[in-house]
Amino acid sequence: MENTKKLFDKYVLNTYTRVGPVFVKGKGSWLWDEAGTKYLDLFPGWGVSILGHCHPRITKVISQQAGKLIHLPNNLYFKEQAQLAEEIVNSSFSSKVFFANSGAEAVEGALKFSRLYGRSNGRYEVIVMKNSFHGRTFGALSATGQGKYKVPFKPLLASFKEARFNDFSNFKKKVTSKTVGVMLELIQGEGGVNVAQQEYIKEVKLYCEKRDLLFIVDEVQTGMGRTGKLFCYQNYGIKPDIMVLSKGLGAGVPISAILVAKEISDIIGPGMHASTFGGSPLVTRVSLEAFKIIKEDKILSNVRELSIYLLRRLGDFNRKFKIIKEIRGIGLMVGIELKVKSAPIFAQALKQGLIINSTHENVLRIMPALNIKKSELDKGLNILEEILTGNRLQGVKDMIPVT
Repeated sequence: MENTKKLFDKYVLNTYTRVGPVFVKGKGSWLWDEAGTKYLDLFPGWGVSILGHCHPRITKVISQQAGKLIHLPNNLYFKEQAQLAEEIVNSSFSSKVFFANSGAEAVEGALKFSRLYGRSNGRYEVIVMKNSFHGRTFGALSATGQGKYKVPFKPLLASFKEARFNDFSNFKKKVTSKTVGVMLELIQGEGGVNVAQQEYIKEVKLYCEKRDLLFIVDEVQTGMGRTGKLFCYQNYGIKPDIMVLSKGLGAGVPISAILVAKEISDIIGPGMHASTFGGSPLVTRVSLEAFKIIKEDKILSNVRELSIYLLRRLGDFNRKFKIIKEIRGIGLMVGIELKVKSAPIFAQALKQGLIINSTHENVLRIMPALNIKKSELDKGLNILEEILTGNRLQGVKDMIPVT
């Protein structure tokens, strides 16, 4: 373990605060380190591994496809990408799909499309939300509504205006003759698991329709069943003009997608956007299998059932522990906002064999595999409850208030 960590220190750029042991194996909702210690993972791969680690059908398809065809350039035809595009469109709204590799890359493509859409009448500004997170690339970072990520890289692109989340009146004030659209997350994950209100989304969508503004939904975290619907927008009774997907789309392999409503999709043509590795035969075949598993194994039903249980138990925590300020989320995407800093509790959980996430300074984030068993979820919640109770608060006793 120490040798691996020394190699990281010596050869890998220091862009992450790495913690814990060296992990060597994963299966379902469990990870094992080099010493054979077992950890329950309630935040697998930053929400990427929606079917858990090394799902047998996913690993089988990777192996099979790798033996047939791994990569082709996108100026050639291959069936896997076409079939996945059909699956995504038939599962969402009438649109056409562009494939890329990451959520940030998909966001960049959506922003480029908005420029094309507004070019004829000089519109280019996009309204984004405070506390949003859209990625680390230059355009996506410029669109992110959190200064802590942006300050070291200023000046950034000036074509974004930040509005307050869930505040329709504030949103309207940001619209000018230069506005081409709005981009938002229906649940702000990195921003603290803030859930968009139903009425707010409907008001913003209707306003966009009346003003010919693009309604762009970032479903990088919320897509692929995370909220009990295949896509989170389906909880709101609206349809986006553009939607971006990633993370769970590949159930562990790197893939993202931009969906553009069919009626506006013809404004982009050959040579205007591209991605060398986007939508390769390997990753699109894996994504197709993920869709099949979600349907055949009734994954969405599992999410809805366990969501009720998870929110009920966390509601009990909220009543029991004074350091909890609020519980919020949809499906299996839940945030526990604390009155103290969350990082020490995350660290203690890791010591006790539980992996969760600390975000936005004082929020614990739980996003387990969508096929997690109730008994596994219970085990994780029991560990967290013990930590919050103080039975195992070594190192967390003197908790740091949020300032």
